[in-house]
Amino acid sequence: MPVACSTSALTGQDGSLYYTPAGTKFCLEDFVDFPAGALITVPVQADFRVGDPVIFTEEDGGNIDGSLTAGDQYFVVAVAGTTISVSTTIGGTAITLAGDGGTGSANTAGHIGIKFDPFGAVCQIQSWDLSIERESLDVTTLPCGVGNSATAGKYAAFRKTQPGYASGSGTITVIFTDNDDALGQRMLDNVMLSSQEGARCRLFVNTVSNGATPAAPDLANSMFIEADISMESMSVSVNPDDPITAEIGYSISNVAHLFKTDLS
Repeated sequence: MPVACSTSALTGQDGSLYYTPAGTKFCLEDFVDFPAGALITVPVQADFRVGDPVIFTEEDGGNIDGSLTAGDQYFVVAVAGTTISVSTTIGGTAITLAGDGGTGSANTAGHIGIKFDPFGAVCQIQSWDLSIERESLDVTTLPCGVGNSATAGKYAAFRKTQPGYASGSGTITVIFTDNDDALGQRMLDNVMLSSQEGARCRLFVNTVSNGATPAAPDLANSMFIEADISMESMSVSVNPDDPITAEIGYSISNVAHLFKTDLS
């Protein structure tokens, strides 16, 4: 007798967006930017906020200050002009730097990387969409021989094309909130930042929990797109009968993961 076929449906939470804000990834000088005291110097383009989780990495032989450990998670506890202070806990006491980074008296040839880490879930997203397109490359060639029929030259020849580079763009609908530090609000702010360095997203089509407490996405079993993201436009909709929303136009690049395929 025939055997019935079955299909496996997606399980988990459909659709969510995780984000690292723009203005949160830079290269710092390992001595000059980490003087003795509690202040770390960051570029004027930086947009760190109190509470941001960050990690430091030693790049190209850079030597981090002795009061910090490369790869550990810290939290921004103060922001003033082009300086930040960090702590091992949210809202904790700022770490006092030893001022012994670099060679101990000058910068090395390397540097210290700082970036927002890990991704944060955006709770104000109403919807998102993404379109991926490939440009069409014309690879038509002239005939390389004589046609074998009497009508070979009577009709126009068709061009031959092949797909080229891919591009991705879409929109994200965000609901306004009075919490200026919410990641959804940060996305709106990021539209106008001159440097969007550090902005990265995970667009989940299907989010499966890893079972931990607190829960986080199980990346091995979830279906998502991970890429750098650039916020390029924003429009606001105000209606007295509905919550205030904004639509952000964006594009993606440096795609590292597409649905279930690792592209990195």
